[in-house]
Amino acid sequence: MERGELPADTDPAELLKALAAPIYFRLVFTGEPVDEATADRAVHVALAAAHAHVLPAV
Repeated sequence: MERGELPADTDPAELLKALAAPIYFRLVFTGEPVDEATADRAVHVALAAAHAHVLPAV
């Protein structure tokens, strides 16, 4: 956020939750493996959510 790569109103905790949620879901609920592609996809989704301003600080 300091470098202007994310909206200034992004809540860091919400960003981390958005990143961890799909990985946690695979590990706990589906038992699917978490590989590099899964991790990359989780990063892209979390960053897209931040850029869409859906993770604002409350």
